[in-house]
Amino acid sequence: MPVTRIIANDVVRLYTKDDKGKKKLVTTLFWGDTLSLADSAAKSVKLTKREWQAETKAFALNTYDCPLPEGLQFRDDGVLRARFIDVGQGDAAMVQTPEDRLILIDGGEDEHLLRYLNTAFSYKLKHGPLNCDAIVVTHGDADHFSGLVKALEASRDGAGSPLLTADRVFHNGLVKRPSSGTTKTALLGRTREQNGTRYVVELEDDLRDVPDSKMNSKFLPWKRALAALRRSSGSKPQVRRVEYGDDRAFDFLADENIEVSVLGPVTQPLSGDVDGLEWFGDPSHTINGHSVALRLKYGNVRFLFGADLNQPSEERLLVRCTEEGRSLTSEVFKVPHHGSADFSPRMLEAVRPVVSVISSGDESARLEYIHPRAGLVGALGRYSRQTVEKPLVYVTEMAAFFEHQPKLGFRMYKKTQYGIVHVRTDGERVLVVTHSGKEDQKEMYVFHVDGRGEVSFEETVEAIG
Repeated sequence: MPVTRIIANDVVRLYTKDDKGKKKLVTTLFWGDTLSLADSAAKSVKLTKREWQAETKAFALNTYDCPLPEGLQFRDDGVLRARFIDVGQGDAAMVQTPEDRLILIDGGEDEHLLRYLNTAFSYKLKHGPLNCDAIVVTHGDADHFSGLVKALEASRDGAGSPLLTADRVFHNGLVKRPSSGTTKTALLGRTREQNGTRYVVELEDDLRDVPDSKMNSKFLPWKRALAALRRSSGSKPQVRRVEYGDDRAFDFLADENIEVSVLGPVTQPLSGDVDGLEWFGDPSHTINGHSVALRLKYGNVRFLFGADLNQPSEERLLVRCTEEGRSLTSEVFKVPHHGSADFSPRMLEAVRPVVSVISSGDESARLEYIHPRAGLVGALGRYSRQTVEKPLVYVTEMAAFFEHQPKLGFRMYKKTQYGIVHVRTDGERVLVVTHSGKEDQKEMYVFHVDGRGEVSFEETVEAIG
């Protein structure tokens, strides 16, 4: 009978042979990845890959027979798998739980996420749509959600079958209005002033119910995609706003002992039983600062997803967490706002990360913001965990690999390896892996986190296969 086995080795390379009998690398798998074997005594595995065909200019499913390498080991329990995906100038991250639940946090602006889903989940997509237990859109900037529109509108099989389904969609409640005829302070909806401070008070819940007239040209496709989105059962998913303290939104993970704290946006109760989000001076600063920020805890290991938080919102979050005795300390930190200069050093000091991931990219002059800023990168080094001699700081565009393409012209380059950062943990042990320009070469680190939050690194071993 077919069996699913969980890989216990840190890095495993699986090969096949081409038509000339030459060894060909099919895939590289990491600790916690799964293999579907024909039976418990199988000596090989059939792998299905969705690969781009230059001739037809379309994706095709190819199947390879790969011998299992000597030294391959399996484990009984799954691990939590986090992926920080290179989407250029934007954000996209995925969390896959030990029981295979999937949380998708943002999706970039272009088709990078769609490309990644098509290749990384080839086997699952062969059998049906990829189901997300939750999609989190941290805020309404195109470089965080427009890529999700492309993924939701994509066909899995070319015949209209959806690529993605989802049970829940969470967002921060702010919707960008059309700019034409709208005052600056009304671009995010109605505002009001209380005690000398302005607040946005028109916070939306189910985005599918918001009139088209209240949405700009980027939000309208997102609304249409949400209207068409379905759960795997075919029913409509839950779509709602979340805010600081709304931790029950993630109760569906409780049976896996995964805790998710919603740390942003931080609303302010106003007179008349109304909640508001503070106006930070302009629409962009306001919508960024009120991103959905999440802190995930699994065993001893903490992840903080900082979305596009900025200095004023970080400082307010620090005050709120201090008042309530909440810790922000996290081993893995998705650095806010692509490494912008708009940050609070006190926030970094509170997080004390071991692994920091900056999602940024130079896709075009239009999206060039000089990210990450040198001061931010330097501050990450200064405020990383003091007991760790060599903290890890990743930038997705630096983890990518570009190859010179002479046929394209002088100084023309093609991105042949996207800068994804893989983080795996069983709640104590943490594996961090990135790719390189060579298919059989990875950069890898392993460390342990004890019950007191103390970190110790271990020697890494060579990949097998």
